[in-house]
Amino acid sequence: MSSRKSERLVNLLIALLSTRRYLTRDELRTAIEGYHGSSDTAFERQFERDKEDLRALGITIETGSNDRYFDDEEGYRINRADFELPEITFTPEELSALALAGQVWQDTVAADHTAQAFEALLAGGAAPDPTLVPTVAPQLSVREPDFDVVFDGVLKRRVIGFGYANQSRRLQPWRLLQRRGRWYVHGYDLDKAEDRFYKLSRFSEPAVAQGRPGAFVPPADAKERAQRLEPTPEAIATVALRDGAVSGFLHAEPVAGMTGIPAGFSAWRIAAGDEGVLIAEVLAAGADAVLLDPPHLRARVLEALRKAAA
Repeated sequence: MSSRKSERLVNLLIALLSTRRYLTRDELRTAIEGYHGSSDTAFERQFERDKEDLRALGITIETGSNDRYFDDEEGYRINRADFELPEITFTPEELSALALAGQVWQDTVAADHTAQAFEALLAGGAAPDPTLVPTVAPQLSVREPDFDVVFDGVLKRRVIGFGYANQSRRLQPWRLLQRRGRWYVHGYDLDKAEDRFYKLSRFSEPAVAQGRPGAFVPPADAKERAQRLEPTPEAIATVALRDGAVSGFLHAEPVAGMTGIPAGFSAWRIAAGDEGVLIAEVLAAGADAVLLDPPHLRARVLEALRKAAA
């Protein structure tokens, strides 16, 4: 679609949205810049095509007359109630989850995106209830100076260049992953023609954005490919999870036959790379998780909760 036609469609959409009465063909022809200078035949063809293009986008164009008693010239308008998105509402639990997510990022460009999202929610009246936010919340800190550029590349699907092992690399960054406190970028290496992992702390030259945003599309199986970096689970615990909360844990298997589980909870076998990571995951789940076994990990969770409440 040409930029001229796109501009004309936008102007037509604005005109039809900005009126409560029906606008006639002549009024639209006069008001919209893209129709000026066209012959009667050319205008009719353009106008009919533009209406069909808007309708193909799911926009309902009403036709009718401004006079209830006389067969006036047919006019057009768009009912704003049909065009606008419905009001977006959140349950208290969803607002709590959003508030918790907002506490995760402590620095870097990710914090800016989170702040902008919360400003939009607050402007719309979606203010999280502070009493629903768990006292213990996860926090992700970033020490790698190249994180912002890589994060922006993943977000905007933009190629990044950087030095690694004293060689220049060009990468389509698909995903950012944190493993044992270190950040990795997984993507397609344009020079090696294969997907690779790179540890951000080992960059030998600063990362820079290259080319335009939207330059690539990650493959559908990018998440599955990234699992090659998953550490072998070294810590295992039995955890009672509130029904529906298991999605927050990467390695979870149901445990049958356990007694003494709180109502609305189920027992799960949780595995993680080390005990510290496992404890952090349980603490991050707040009231949705109760570590049952082994006793020494349960004691560490209880101690962390006591310190947080002190």
